Amino acid sequence: MKDFKLSQRLLDLPPYLFAEIDRQKKQLREQGVAFIDLSIGDPDIPAPAPIVETLSRAANVKENQKYALDQGKYELRKTIKEWFAKRFNVTLNENTEILPLIGSKEGLVHFPLAFVNKGDYVIIPNPGYPGYRGAAIFAGAKLYEMPLRETNFFLPDLKKIPASVRNKAKIIYVNYPNNPTTALAPDDFLKDLISFCLKYGIICAYDNAYSEIYFSNKPKSIFEIDGAREIAVEFHSLSKTFCMTGFRIGWACGNEHLIKGLLKVKTNIDSGIFGAIQEAGINALTNEGAYCTTLRATIKERRDFFVEHLKQKNFGTVYADSTFYVWAKLPRAFKSSIEFSKYLIAQKRIIATPGVGFGKYGEGFIRFALTLDKGIIQNAIDLL
Repeated sequence: MKDFKLSQRLLDLPPYLFAEIDRQKKQLREQGVAFIDLSIGDPDIPAPAPIVETLSRAANVKENQKYALDQGKYELRKTIKEWFAKRFNVTLNENTEILPLIGSKEGLVHFPLAFVNKGDYVIIPNPGYPGYRGAAIFAGAKLYEMPLRETNFFLPDLKKIPASVRNKAKIIYVNYPNNPTTALAPDDFLKDLISFCLKYGIICAYDNAYSEIYFSNKPKSIFEIDGAREIAVEFHSLSKTFCMTGFRIGWACGNEHLIKGLLKVKTNIDSGIFGAIQEAGINALTNEGAYCTTLRATIKERRDFFVEHLKQKNFGTVYADSTFYVWAKLPRAFKSSIEFSKYLIAQKRIIATPGVGFGKYGEGFIRFALTLDKGIIQNAIDLL
C-alpha cells in the first residue's frame, strides 16, 4: 500500500492534548482498571430536560431535517440578541452581527482563515486552549505566544509583545474567564487590550465560552468596553452554560465585517446547524436562566470542597476563581506536570491534565475538572 504522507500543516501540529488523554482512558478501560476522570471539562450534569424534549420533538419536523441556513434560523439569532442585551446590556444586530456556530471551537479555529495571510502573526495565550494554536497553523500564520504568568495574575503583558509582532499581527486570541488558569480579566486590562488592538489594527478574538461559570463578579463581554465594536469578535458556547457539550452549538458576534468574513468561510465548509439543535438552543437561552443559577451553585460547592481539601495535600497555590477547573501548582516533590499526571494515573488512578499540555508556561501546574459528583470528588481527595 502506498504511504501517503500527512500535510506539513498537520505535521506542524503538536499531539492534541485531549486526544492523548482519551487514549490513556481507553487503555485503562481495556485493562479493566477503574479510574476517576478529572481531566476534561465535560459536565456530568444533564442538560435541562425541556431542552432535550425540544430537540426530540423538533427532530421529527421535516423542515428541520433539511439543510440549515448558513446564518442559522432568524429565531435563534433574535434570541441570542435578546439574551445578550439582558446579560451584558449590549445591543447586537441579529442580521449582521450574530452568527450561530457548530460549537464555539469550530468558529474559533475557522476564524483566521477569513483574515490571515501566510506570514501574518497570530498572537495566542500560553498556557491556553490548544485550539488557538491549531487555528494559527491551519491558516499558515506565524505564532507569537503571550506568557500568562502567575506573577501577573495570568494576564498577558501587552507591552512586552515585540513591535515586529504587533505590526504584523492580524489576530490576538484572549480568553476570560480563562481556561486553564481560571483567572478573570479586570476592566483595566480589557480597556488596555482594546486600546492595543485599535492602535495596531489587530483583531481581538475574545473567547467568552465560560461567561456564565463564575462565583462572585460577573464576567463582562468585550463589547462593554468602548471601541471594541470596531475591532473585536466574541465567541460564546451553550456547551458550558447549559451542559450541552455534545449538542455542538454556539455563536460568534460583533463587528459586522468580521462576522461576514467568518460566514464566508463557513459557507464553504459546512451546511449549518441541525435545525432541531437550533430550536433546543432557543429554548435554553429563553427559559433556562434558573438552570444556570443552580449549575453555578453546584460547581461552587464542588470547588469549595475540593480546594479546601487540596490545600491540605502538599500542593502549592491553588487557583479556582471561575470556570469549573482548578489550576494547582504541583506538589514540591514534582517538577514536571507530565510526570505528575503519569504518577496520578499509575498510583492513584486519577486522570488530570498536565499544565504543560496548554503550553510551556503551564509547566509546574496541573488542571483538575470539577465535572463529577461531589461523592466522586471526595474519593479523589482521599486518594490524593
